[in-house]
Amino acid sequence: MGNIVKQAVRKLIYGPLSPIASITFRIISNLEYKYFNRKWTKQGWKKPDQPEIDFVRENVTIIFKSFERQNMAKRLYRNIQSYYPGVRVIIADDSSKPLDLKGDSLHVIQLPFNSGLSYGLNRALEKVETPYVMRMDDDELLTVKTCLGAQVKFLEMHPEVDLVGFCTLTAIRCINPDKEVSRFTSFSMKGAPKPLLIPHMTQIDGNHFVMGKVPNLYVARTDKVRSIGWDENIRMMDHQDFFWRAAGNLVSVIALGTAVFHYHNPFQRHYQKYRQDVEEDKNYIAKKRKMGL
Repeated sequence: MGNIVKQAVRKLIYGPLSPIASITFRIISNLEYKYFNRKWTKQGWKKPDQPEIDFVRENVTIIFKSFERQNMAKRLYRNIQSYYPGVRVIIADDSSKPLDLKGDSLHVIQLPFNSGLSYGLNRALEKVETPYVMRMDDDELLTVKTCLGAQVKFLEMHPEVDLVGFCTLTAIRCINPDKEVSRFTSFSMKGAPKPLLIPHMTQIDGNHFVMGKVPNLYVARTDKVRSIGWDENIRMMDHQDFFWRAAGNLVSVIALGTAVFHYHNPFQRHYQKYRQDVEEDKNYIAKKRKMGL
């Protein structure tokens, strides 16, 4: 049954109806983002006040990689600035056409076409001058429940922790972000080159738990992320490899109660053609594991 479903989805993604499916997905995800943000606002969650905005602007740089999705990159940049006006944003873009986006607090690094996610993130990280860096993807949006300033203050209060992962609300199924995190509870990083510095699932406070791997969406100490970096031999599949190498070198936690909206559109055929081209990544990572790296 699983293979039948996968084949049906693949036919829809690459078939003649994919443009219609893509538009439909975009409309639904936009409505979902507005619905949940309003719902949380009514529950008492609020956008950052001026002290938090100033704190984040002074201490955090947000980086993300962009590829063939200019509208998403622009939307995320505007979204970030609507929550934290003036915060520094660095975008590494390796699209076929240069990213047409300008801003007073924006730096776009134009890279050779299809350079890869790892290469782009490393180039962006090189430009970060703040003590903390937030890593995002271009198909994400901040919400009133992201609470970036609170997570940075948590890091300042807990020097034993290096990285805080955010929970995600993923369109269009929109599972409760706290429940969605449950799929990461199995990543104890058993077998990694080094054991975790603090045991997996250790509770740091009321809503922060140590995890060997968190969503690919986090705020962290810049120097600690630099000490790990991204393996540029890996073009797309950076997630597991980053935390595999981070095990024993930095401590990651998940922040329950947070939420960032994720609206990856699987029906964008042109983008998916490159995103799904991961055979070389898989072979390279398999060789690394055999070597214990």
